[in-house]
Amino acid sequence: MKRKMLMNLAVSGFVLGVATGCSGMGAMADAPSRAAGTPAVAAKSADKARVALEAGKASKAVALAEAAVAGSPRDAGYRALLGQAYLGDGRFASASSALSEAMELGARDSNTILSLALAEIAQNRNGEAVALLTRHRDAVPASDLGLALALAGDREGSLYVLGEAARAEGADARTRQNLALALALSGRWAQARIVASQDLSLAKLEGRMVEWSKLAEQPNAQVRVASLIGTSAQPDAGMPVRLALSNFAGTQLAADSAIEPPVQLASADPAPVADYAPSPPVLADAGSSIRSVELPMPERTADGVVPVTDLPQPAPAADVILADAAPYRHAPRVAGEGRIRPAQKQALELATVIVPKAMGFDAKKPGGWAVQLGAYDSLAIAKEKWGTLKKRNGVLGRFPASSHAAAVGGRTFYRLTVNGLASRADASSLCNQLKAQGQACFIRAMGGSESIQWAAKASPMRLASR
Repeated sequence: MKRKMLMNLAVSGFVLGVATGCSGMGAMADAPSRAAGTPAVAAKSADKARVALEAGKASKAVALAEAAVAGSPRDAGYRALLGQAYLGDGRFASASSALSEAMELGARDSNTILSLALAEIAQNRNGEAVALLTRHRDAVPASDLGLALALAGDREGSLYVLGEAARAEGADARTRQNLALALALSGRWAQARIVASQDLSLAKLEGRMVEWSKLAEQPNAQVRVASLIGTSAQPDAGMPVRLALSNFAGTQLAADSAIEPPVQLASADPAPVADYAPSPPVLADAGSSIRSVELPMPERTADGVVPVTDLPQPAPAADVILADAAPYRHAPRVAGEGRIRPAQKQALELATVIVPKAMGFDAKKPGGWAVQLGAYDSLAIAKEKWGTLKKRNGVLGRFPASSHAAAVGGRTFYRLTVNGLASRADASSLCNQLKAQGQACFIRAMGGSESIQWAAKASPMRLASR
């Protein structure tokens, strides 16, 4: 069951569903619940908590969900429900604890993932939120995923996800409004106004822009998240310690507790100790391993003095070999040898072999392989995007770029591509490098029939001086 938890932002925002039923973990989740002794009470409390959440009574839902978790502490569904109740009540620290424990127990639904990400963003833990959303991006609807990425500070990632979703067949008004809001949060107000106007009247459009402006200027992350889910931030001391999952880590599963291991009893007639006592250690014979060596004594004179000639004398030192006193001479240098360092040699190869192939791209007859970076609603947006990406990644500036129109689903988009790649392997290598840096892309073959609307030349390769 889903509902819109929004107050001021109407169409734009998140759609969060209320957790229903158990987590689907089967006996693993149910067995410890029976061990707690109150599974029936827990189920009734959970049902009442869902009704309270649907009615917008978040504080009441928190108390009921806590009772459900107390009755079945290892039920992933009940902990996810408790986390959503905390989130709806504006208690973001408690929501993070409950939702993290729900995922630890196996909850992987989109509501749990999105709710945990919002709780992390509200606590200024944007890196953790982006990592969570990236790991489970296939489980969260694109409209919610993109807006959550925008709130977490991943502007480019959010615009890519929402742009693709808005261009997909059957895209709804909320998806387009979330795209417009993401554009506004990234400072692209002109584009945000254009996208938002597709579903709003002029009067509502102006009001929406004012609301988004206030949201963008709000420095408090808790207030920003709370306004998007239709609640207000509350003082939060954290989830009660008695409900922490670590308190129930030792609870056995029902299937395991039903089988008791056999108890081994001590023997009534133990074996004599002498049978198991180790043998005494065997000492080595000192007479067989130690030898006495008699050393000859030096002869002494009548006065008891040992003559010096009888003492050992050091061996005479070997002759000292002196180095050649001739002046040092440099080895003859072959013309051109040693003038180019290894790093410069690699750069020279790149500048003289790979890049010239890319610089040979003919915009009138496009061919070879290309790496597509995105598709946009206008040529101006494609140009602007190229400028941003080229500044962010110096490798892109070494290749020519172009944009051409393509009709998809009755709409015209402008593809932004990096051109001049001689082979599919070169295109794949460049695309993989960009993906490792967080840039979405894919490769395509240029058929030669594309009508290039705009093209940018490759920047020349500069070698460092000696």
